[in-house]
Amino acid sequence: MKLSALNKKWILILVGVLVVPVCAMAAPAKVAILPFSIHADKDYAFLQKGVVEMLTSRLSTPEKVEVIDPLATAQALEGLRGQSGDALALAAGAKLNADYAIHGSITVLGDSVSIDAKTLDVTGQRAPLPFYKQTQGLGGVIPQINLMAGEINSQVFGIRTSGSAAAATPETGPAVQAPTPQPAPPAQADIHMHPEKLLRDNPLVAPAPQSAPLLDGGNASAPTNPLNPAFQSTRAAESTETAGFWKSANYAHMINGVDVGDVDKDGQLETVVATPQKIIIYRFANQRQQTVAEIETGKYRRNISVSVGDINGNGTAEIFVTALTSTLNVMESSVLEYNGSGFKPIVEKSRYYYSVVQHPTLGLLLLGQHQNSGNSPNNGSVVELKWKGRDYAEDRRILPGGKANLLGLAYGDIMNDGNDSVVAFDPSDHLRVMTTNGKIEWKDEEAYGGTTLYFAMPSAAAGDSETPFYLPVRIRAADLNKDGKFEVLVSRNTGGTGRKLGVRRSFSKSTLEALSWDGLGLTPLWKTRELAGRIQDFVVADYDNDGAEELLAAVISKEGAIIFTDAQSSLIAFELKQP
Repeated sequence: MKLSALNKKWILILVGVLVVPVCAMAAPAKVAILPFSIHADKDYAFLQKGVVEMLTSRLSTPEKVEVIDPLATAQALEGLRGQSGDALALAAGAKLNADYAIHGSITVLGDSVSIDAKTLDVTGQRAPLPFYKQTQGLGGVIPQINLMAGEINSQVFGIRTSGSAAAATPETGPAVQAPTPQPAPPAQADIHMHPEKLLRDNPLVAPAPQSAPLLDGGNASAPTNPLNPAFQSTRAAESTETAGFWKSANYAHMINGVDVGDVDKDGQLETVVATPQKIIIYRFANQRQQTVAEIETGKYRRNISVSVGDINGNGTAEIFVTALTSTLNVMESSVLEYNGSGFKPIVEKSRYYYSVVQHPTLGLLLLGQHQNSGNSPNNGSVVELKWKGRDYAEDRRILPGGKANLLGLAYGDIMNDGNDSVVAFDPSDHLRVMTTNGKIEWKDEEAYGGTTLYFAMPSAAAGDSETPFYLPVRIRAADLNKDGKFEVLVSRNTGGTGRKLGVRRSFSKSTLEALSWDGLGLTPLWKTRELAGRIQDFVVADYDNDGAEELLAAVISKEGAIIFTDAQSSLIAFELKQP
């Protein structure tokens, strides 16, 4: 049957009338907002509840966005114990028939509050979108949540709000638009921005550098040190300038070791991180964080430290990974090197602890300490290792056996008298300065360092559990103020269960401190105020390739189950003002 032109016109009108309401009646996007994790040394449960309530009210938009009742979300989470992070958010979202799931964390470090959030498409059709805000004091949390909600509305749901418009103000940087190529920002732009933003295709303008907001506790009126106002001097010092800091995203793993070096021969420095089962290599440069490589080291190994240096002299820095077997009582270290296409082992199943140190006159040295199964981690002599074509062989002794473990030892002119000496931890985390023949010149009565990593010694009696021998944390020796004398850099981890006998260790707060030899012993120069979390490792290096050295520390804010699962850590860097 043929239709007249008039009939066709009426049919088209009728179809249009029917289709438009169907489009208009499209179901709103359902969003599940999970309770944010709180990482702080105080109880901020009210903040956790408040953030969820604020996001719920600011994201809910009639006919466009429906936020699922927080009580229903809490009930859904009850049946999902044992999961965390993205996996938990996606599982909860699927259980609630949500289109999107939002989860995140709030980190309170002294006056500084960092808010991390991630929006996940439960169907997997869109890539996860991270959001980050940082503010000074709890009073700034509400405005920053408003801005974050505006950015989520704009980028995820296409809803323009006052919050999304405000997100483009100079204080917080422009809202992230759809990825489009843009020219690199000028070299002088602020590099202290969040890596989750740096991973975006478009570089963002970061907040202005902060002056010592990471910190808590201590004497706020104490004089600051010229290296960085975040450092409290214990000797008279003055500073009228501010310096910045940088904090990474919260990583969902433990960082057991960190070092910096050019490991892929590209002329830039990479940051090498040891997690219990991976070596992760980052590059921080040109206002971007890049993940260069993630190297699986095996589920039956536990990486406990990492050092970087070109010891074999071929122009490419090797990665020295100190590791234990999963039973924690046998060494199984390795050495990785870039071969032009990837990072490959050149040494495997080594029984050595490794540590690369910078000697003031001899340059970069590789120190090693052999570990026999069942023996104390202090038993072996500390020696210098040199490359012998196929492996690293012992060359000369640095310290006799039974004196210290290499992981907590620095070597050089510690006493600033022109002679080599050693500063190291004893098994009780007390610092000792020794000559290279093992004679103790000085011992501190206070405990520094402190870690939860241990070597499993045989049980004391049949039927008893293993005896943990807690390993020391890193000590660094460096001339930071360029006065020709070494400063000894150490961490001090406190709080938690600490070093109480009969319980597994835990630490909830920490400081980084600098000591200097005054002729009688090591005396304090400066320290940071207290950080929330445990400092596991640190390094002085130009981690961000800006031409100036920084003090880069790995901070564990959540230990996780057993030794590595469900953990949380981050990297924090302090600028160092050179004289």
